[in-house]
Amino acid sequence: MQKLSLILGTLALSTGAALAATDFVTLDADASKTLTLTELQATFADLTEDGFKAIDANADGLVDDAEFKAAVETAKLVEPAN
Repeated sequence: MQKLSLILGTLALSTGAALAATDFVTLDADASKTLTLTELQATFADLTEDGFKAIDANADGLVDDAEFKAAVETAKLVEPAN
């Protein structure tokens, strides 16, 4: 049982560290509560304009928190490799 707890604890810590790299607030360099293509490319360097448009569900040219979360959950945005 202790081994399982240790494994789950380690997994939670490593997952938390990975998610910190893609935290919406951290990516939002100008604190506008939306992300631009440039802000996303700072972390997701391979993101293209077409990829950005696929994430921008309401086509306003910006990605809000809900759109960002949906993109991560559906793997349209993939955590960068460390």
